[in-house]
Amino acid sequence: MNKIILFFSSIAGLGYIKYASGTFGSLVGILLWELFIPDSCYIFQGFALLIVTIFAVLFSTLAENIYNKKDDRRIIIDEFAGMWISVAFLPKTFLFLFLGFVLFRILDTRKPLFIRKFHEMKNILSVTIDDVISAIFSNIVLQIIRFIIFN
Repeated sequence: MNKIILFFSSIAGLGYIKYASGTFGSLVGILLWELFIPDSCYIFQGFALLIVTIFAVLFSTLAENIYNKKDDRRIIIDEFAGMWISVAFLPKTFLFLFLGFVLFRILDTRKPLFIRKFHEMKNILSVTIDDVISAIFSNIVLQIIRFIIFN
């Protein structure tokens, strides 16, 4: 069972890449979003976000217990989920996917404002919640850009 948990929490082993494993998890997230999540089907997108976020919380918490280390760098399912949240409910264009990726990675790695406080929490959500909040902020910025450009 531990191998299954570590497989999913590391996004098929990408978390074991020595450098920028979270970036690779985000890249896989954006690629799978582009390939498998239908554009403009917001009910499906909302359901997909719910499922991937639940899995991220579950698998990251279980993997953290296996590694016996808080937010081990090999756990990247949270970046995968965050990437999906960053680009949800937006046009699936190169511009929005690229900006979503860049904004999310900046917010996730720098953890500005109060995002760092969530990262420092010690509960079941602590691995994933900072990524979710970074992703929500990324999405809000992109929604504003979308409104300005397309309205």
